[in-house]
Amino acid sequence: MMMRGFLSLMMCCLLWGTAYSQITYDITGVWENGAGRTISVRTLEDGNVEGEFLDSVVVADDGTFALRGEVNKKKCAMLMSAKNGFRTIFLDGKPLRLTIKESEYSYKNPSGPYVLENETRDQAAAQAMIQFWGDDYIRNFSLGGLGISLKRADTRQKRDSIAQEIERVAKEQRDQMEAFLQSYGDSDVAPFFIEVNMLRMMSLEQIAAFYDRFTDRVKQTEKGKEMGERIAQLKRLAPGSPAPEFELTTPDGGKLALKDLRGHIVLIDFWASWCGPCMDEMPNVKAIYEKYHDRGLEIVGVSMDNNKANWERAIERAGLVWHHVSSLKGMNRCPVAKLYQVVAIPKLYIIGKDGKIIAKDLRGEELREKIDELFEE
Repeated sequence: MMMRGFLSLMMCCLLWGTAYSQITYDITGVWENGAGRTISVRTLEDGNVEGEFLDSVVVADDGTFALRGEVNKKKCAMLMSAKNGFRTIFLDGKPLRLTIKESEYSYKNPSGPYVLENETRDQAAAQAMIQFWGDDYIRNFSLGGLGISLKRADTRQKRDSIAQEIERVAKEQRDQMEAFLQSYGDSDVAPFFIEVNMLRMMSLEQIAAFYDRFTDRVKQTEKGKEMGERIAQLKRLAPGSPAPEFELTTPDGGKLALKDLRGHIVLIDFWASWCGPCMDEMPNVKAIYEKYHDRGLEIVGVSMDNNKANWERAIERAGLVWHHVSSLKGMNRCPVAKLYQVVAIPKLYIIGKDGKIIAKDLRGEELREKIDELFEE
């Protein structure tokens, strides 16, 4: 009898803990001339700015709307409407009320129509986080073009001018990151900035230095702890560290483990049939394989596909004759992608004969030069 009572008490505690962990969202407001139109909310899962659908509502005849529900933890999200831009919000359990004004969409100010009442610092931080993403998207295009121009420059004067412009753009990025830290380093949104803006593009040193400047309270939030763990994992993936072992399924249903290729220099290529930049890089990877396979180079293509037919067609169509494996669970659920902190593709690791990581995130000419260097030794 006492045991039954104890178990009942434990069950109640577990259920209470589960309920307590839920975060409610209560988003209400008025959309001028918006009757009959749809508003949706998409959460920024794993830093994906395209978002994952959460909820939607049709605006009432009087222009009012309400979105209410629960999420399992605090999240950044996008409040969106067709042809009327979006507003980044932070779902932290506090009610949000806003007015949506009728306005033409502007890529320079997509949140312009959304006026949030009594905006908190966390809500402002969410906006600043996405503003950085948009600005950095443009900066990265600019830096890519400037890098090509620098290689093609035929005079020192041109090279110096381009180098100065590259430094100006890089400084603009650093200054914007510093401004975010100064304003929002103690905000619950701060760790989301790393996930959305830094994991895909920036060095471990930049990410760790940014994280170290958060307040201790922010580091102890759920997302703060998650980012701390991600940074620790990235440090374990630094050059010189042992490459994490894995085993996945080949197209013919067999198994291939990384340890099976010990004694070879191995290029691990995370890719997918649907990834344009991955396929653009394949001619370079093929040329490297053809040049060095007879001298011991092995390549393992780890596909982020979730459709076997698409995966196999891409291998055949592109003539990718090296080893291939996949979990067929996509990028977000692939255990090896998680193990290797793959949040964007293509992503490549070079593994030495001793099973240790030599280099990562090299592409194009940098990848060719590194492989050449390894086989010249």
